[in-house]
Amino acid sequence: MHFINSILLFFAFLLIGPSFLSPSNVKEKNFIEIEAKSNDPYAETKLIPGGTFAMGMNQENIMGEWNNSLRRVTVSSFRIDQYEVSNLKYRTYLNWLEKQFLPLGRDSIVKAALPDTSVWKTELSFNDPMVKSYFRKAVFNDYPVVGVSWIQARNYCRWRTDRANEKTLLRLKLIDPKKPYLSSMGVELDNTDTKNKKKIKNNSLFSKLRRTRSLIDVLIPDFRLPTEAEWEYAAKVSIGKSNASGFKLPKSGLHSPHPNANLATSESPYPWSSNGNEGLRNTTNTKNNGSLGMFLANFRNGSGDYMGMVGYANDGAGFPTKVNSFLQNQIGLYNISGNVNEWVADIYRPMNSIDMDDLNPYRGNNTLDGDDINTSNYETNANTLISNKSRVYKGGSWQDRPYWLNPGTRRFLDEDKSASTIGFRCAVSAFGMDSPSRANENQKPGLWNSIKRFLNLN
Repeated sequence: MHFINSILLFFAFLLIGPSFLSPSNVKEKNFIEIEAKSNDPYAETKLIPGGTFAMGMNQENIMGEWNNSLRRVTVSSFRIDQYEVSNLKYRTYLNWLEKQFLPLGRDSIVKAALPDTSVWKTELSFNDPMVKSYFRKAVFNDYPVVGVSWIQARNYCRWRTDRANEKTLLRLKLIDPKKPYLSSMGVELDNTDTKNKKKIKNNSLFSKLRRTRSLIDVLIPDFRLPTEAEWEYAAKVSIGKSNASGFKLPKSGLHSPHPNANLATSESPYPWSSNGNEGLRNTTNTKNNGSLGMFLANFRNGSGDYMGMVGYANDGAGFPTKVNSFLQNQIGLYNISGNVNEWVADIYRPMNSIDMDDLNPYRGNNTLDGDDINTSNYETNANTLISNKSRVYKGGSWQDRPYWLNPGTRRFLDEDKSASTIGFRCAVSAFGMDSPSRANENQKPGLWNSIKRFLNLN
């Protein structure tokens, strides 16, 4: 009888299924969501199935650093932006804040989100045009936003979460369309606001969801900054070198080069598949990688050489370049190394490689290094430059030498500071994708797979 019911349901879905199933959502989820294709919150993100990899420096440490020794860790599945967050996307965020909060006199919220364009100005260079133009001019729309602190990047991720959920909740008539959805943003009033203060009450979403518990699936996991381990894993993961394609699992076992990994990871010092310094230049003439001999990232090749010699502009960018300029690995991530460094979620500690967990390692609080609190405490302007405000950034930038393009390298800056060389991209957890069957099925969109998910026949 169960089989007959399944057959009948199958034919019913043939008639009505296409009206509410979004192929884009089915492709990257293990449940059905009532969403239009244009509202896909995971557009321009890449699914990275979890696995084991060697985290840290995988080449000779010429800087003599001891804060990133090689060790084996495991990360769970997640999604990460294909591109760095661009000026255009960040301006969209600012425009939304201005529209919502300036009429209410909450201008401090908008001011707190503004990038610091003065990061371009130095005493002995003429970068004044970049101060005035880089963030605002349309010609730089597709360039990575810089001058954004770790705190500002985190707040952008929270805003992005609310906007992604808001579209679905409005569609399902669960929230008031006249009020902004502010669940993740945590907006508070500031005493420096210039006009009368008005309090916006958050929508009573969860009281409604208690009556329709199944609709909780429409809320996506929070967008956030990737952890250092996630970012490094995304940069190092390689599906080409292990004969694995479409996220199919490589051969495993005691004699496998990757016995504990779902995906192989590159042993190159750079995200692209190669070894040694010769990997800096393209060796093919393929469409995606550019011309033979051209650099595969935007970086500073030597003293005074930011874009190549006269008549031979190699990477073609003296400053940052467009976020879609350098496709750097076979998963489809652009500028994961070079162009701009990228904030990650972790607090910086030099002993991370020793005292952190080996499953989803992350330091998100002020847990101290070592056992002796008297010698391990970090205070700004006391005994060290490291404090509980120090956040990790990775990847190398247009101003950095090739050494910093290695995904295993790491540096830090206070969370409320910014630079012309640091941007960011967002990540989001991918719950339910750690199962190999789920990861493989995820690459097979179609009505029948949608029906199986809906009927829980897997």
